[in-house]
Amino acid sequence: MTPLFHATSRRLPAAFSLTEVVIAMGVAAVAFTSIIALFPLGLNLSKESYEATQAALIAQTILSDLKDALNTSTNSFTNSTAPKLIQMAGESDRFTTANYTNIDLYNNFGQTFYLAYDQKPRSDSTGSPIILRPSAFSRSASDFYNNGATNGANVVVRVIVETTFLLDTASKSNPQKIEVSVETPGNAKSTNRIQYVFTGVINQS
Repeated sequence: MTPLFHATSRRLPAAFSLTEVVIAMGVAAVAFTSIIALFPLGLNLSKESYEATQAALIAQTILSDLKDALNTSTNSFTNSTAPKLIQMAGESDRFTTANYTNIDLYNNFGQTFYLAYDQKPRSDSTGSPIILRPSAFSRSASDFYNNGATNGANVVVRVIVETTFLLDTASKSNPQKIEVSVETPGNAKSTNRIQYVFTGVINQS
């Protein structure tokens, strides 16, 4: 006689054991921790790259101003012999005594001057984009350079001008070594800032 029902064995689908789940969670936690730890590193590298780029642009601007033969004129702001013009303040590039000062490279003596840069909106531009602009100038190591206490500057700069060797003492036309040290953050003490140092030579003729 044929049975009405056949007994059949049915295998349930295999499931993960508690041990396997714990191990998998541990591996995932280690992986995610490693990935998350890379984010601050990436942000720091991006910040350092931005600061290095800004430092190079500032140094290039200063060196270009000191090399520029177009602004060497005895009818500048003082009666100095062929002074160079360095921007020291202002939200525009207008050649005024409030925005620019003279740097005499013909005196055959070493000299040092300091600049502070702040992020300022351009008042002469639509939308007022934020850019770095000079905000302070000093011919001595003033408080804004030593301690970062004045103006809360984003960047401070030290420029050293030295006569490399005397070729012609009569005409004062001698090569000048220019060292530009761009330091950030400008609102920190000098011992806590990152320095980007650039050098160049100006051959006055």
